[in-house]
Amino acid sequence: MEVFKYSLDKSSKKNNCPNCKKQTFVFYVDTETGNYLPADYGRCDREQNCKYHKAPPKGKRGYLIPFLTLKNVSDKASKLVDVNGVISMIPTSQILEQNQKNCFVSEWYLKTSTINYQNNESKYFSKNEEPFLNQVVKTKPTELIVSSYHSLKLQDKLINDYKSNLTFDNLTAFLLDNFSFDEVDKAISDYYLTGTNLCWKNATMFWQMDNKEHIRGAKIMLYNEYTGKRVKEPYNHINWLHKAIKEPDFNLCQCLFGLHLINKDYQKNIAIVESEKTAIIMSIFLPDFIWLATGSKSNFKFELLEPLKKRSCFAFPDKGEFANWSNKAKELKSKGFKIEVSNILEQTSFKNGFDLADYYFNIN
Repeated sequence: MEVFKYSLDKSSKKNNCPNCKKQTFVFYVDTETGNYLPADYGRCDREQNCKYHKAPPKGKRGYLIPFLTLKNVSDKASKLVDVNGVISMIPTSQILEQNQKNCFVSEWYLKTSTINYQNNESKYFSKNEEPFLNQVVKTKPTELIVSSYHSLKLQDKLINDYKSNLTFDNLTAFLLDNFSFDEVDKAISDYYLTGTNLCWKNATMFWQMDNKEHIRGAKIMLYNEYTGKRVKEPYNHINWLHKAIKEPDFNLCQCLFGLHLINKDYQKNIAIVESEKTAIIMSIFLPDFIWLATGSKSNFKFELLEPLKKRSCFAFPDKGEFANWSNKAKELKSKGFKIEVSNILEQTSFKNGFDLADYYFNIN
């Protein structure tokens, strides 16, 4: 795994975004010193509404190639004879620097050539005068991370503890205002929807159980009981169970929310959305599908979708994400997945971030 000189801060600290002024901005940090870069370098978490992201440029990586001869044969190409006698025609634009005995050739070209460069010295080049040029500072061996699991005993305890309060979490209260008791009760039972006061009063816990019924994690979020929207002010109310109960050595390896349901009915097609709340609501609106959620737009990826490879799947990205999910679906299809992506939300006049549950509430 390559470690770059500058990376996004991995702490939970959020700052004021220079573009939208919301406290949703993550700074870039120098991984060697721990110092933050100037305040305009970073990424806003409001990826759809703000989209501000200023990253230190990586530049072009070149490797040092000793040579016997290097001659221009045209305006666009050079003939290089390396120290092993291998002759290569190199685009002149890919020779980033040279002297009488060696040159730096771009990594992009070397990957397609026969020139040996694996252990050679490398450095980064930038066309512009950049104060912060990102580059690989070290390479770590890829480690196999073993997933941690919560116990069924802990799950039962948390469910029973909240039930003893004789109250509903805010999301369940919202669902009961919009659907029948039997519909909501079935959804709660299917997805193990749980209220909790661990982080905030009447918050909701979404258990991530995989297709082998291992509990990989539980996300805690707070909703407005009247609108059903997540509480985002004065900060985003999201946490994880292992953090709330202080399990410092817990390795969170996420799975799709609702994945445990795929073994209950092999005849139903799979429908995938981003939000856990949307998956629950759509399971009531359209129960002929098994509804799963990625939990974030970036979780629409092979690692989480792999258990669905043999199933017919339909993905419904939030408005503004159709192109990204479509490109990912093309990659998945090349690996044998049967998956289609709907553009139904792109045809609406609603703003980016609008999801399928919003759409169905508007048409019903």
